[in-house]
Amino acid sequence: MKSVNAVFSSLLLLASAQSFAGGSLDLSLSNYSARLEYDATKVGSGLHVSASVQHNEQDGELIALGLHVVDVREPNSPLYLGVGAKLFGFQNDYLDGGALGVGGFFRYQIPNVSGLSTAGYLYYAPKVVSFDDTENLTDADIRLQYGLLPTARVYMGYRYSAVDVEKYRDTIKLEEGIHFGLKVDF
Repeated sequence: MKSVNAVFSSLLLLASAQSFAGGSLDLSLSNYSARLEYDATKVGSGLHVSASVQHNEQDGELIALGLHVVDVREPNSPLYLGVGAKLFGFQNDYLDGGALGVGGFFRYQIPNVSGLSTAGYLYYAPKVVSFDDTENLTDADIRLQYGLLPTARVYMGYRYSAVDVEKYRDTIKLEEGIHFGLKVDF
């Protein structure tokens, strides 16, 4: 886990040294968990970076660093789409591990309904790119959002974060259930 933390810290430092157009902070909460994510897009490119940390009181922590490309050709399109990868690290009371998940995210502005949109992401890491005790990893979220302001959205969503562990031949759910959140763009 220390190596994952070192990589995570290094990439955050690298990302902060580059020129980014703007970003967003996303905070989601449920009864037992909290998740904070920072996203930014590099000026003049479709490069999108992200860093997140998720804490669940009962099931442990999940950290992630993401690197994606987004479609910048259609700035007024109702669909915002990114594809890429995330480096994950997880830890609970009994084990830790990591994985490189591939996947992407989307946001779709619902036509004729001002401020209402859907958003989500899905990442999967098979055994070949999973480390330590990790057999595979899945991290997914789907949400319904409403824009309170042009730069702030509230949402309700469903998240599923799980790791299959080799030595236990079992799935450890780091998060599963409904959450509420706020995403602020700057």
